[in-house]
Parts: sequence; structure tokens; C-alpha cells
Amino acid sequence: MRTTYLARVTAADHEELRRLVDNYPADSYEKWLFLQSKEIGNWERSGWKVVLIDVSADDFLRYCRDTRASPNFHTFRAIASAKAIGKFN
Repeated sequence: MRTTYLARVTAADHEELRRLVDNYPADSYEKWLFLQSKEIGNWERSGWKVVLIDVSADDFLRYCRDTRASPNFHTFRAIASAKAIGKFN
């Protein structure tokens, strides 16, 4: 089974990430959880296993600094995969 990694964030980190991440998709934590549950369902219906990886605002800032990546949603999503495969701690 193929696996995808998605970021799991806390309510406190969500508020900070909203300000830090360009194109962050949710203005409330409830909306974030709703959108993520839809995305998880879509992946699972397509035959993928979904693994949630804890990602904090501090992780995002450090990842952007270390990789010199733009502070956008694409970069934010990349952190979960990088952490899952051991390329970012």
C-alpha cells in the first residue's frame, strides 16, 4: 500500500502557522480539521495509507531557514514527508 504523510498541527500552532505560511488554507482550526479530514478521506478512497506527522510552527520556521525554501503551503506540506523519511528532525 502506498503511503502519504500529512501534517498534524495543534490549535496553538495553527494560529501561528496562519500568519507564517503563505496560502495557508484555513482561517480557523475547525476549518483546518474539516479540510484535513476531507483530504484524508480522498487519499484513503484512492487506496493510500495516510500517516499524520506532528508539525509545529517552530518546525516550519526551522525548515524554511535550513532549506532556504519559501514560506508557502507547498513548503509546509513538504515538512511532514521530510520528517517521516528522516530528512528533517
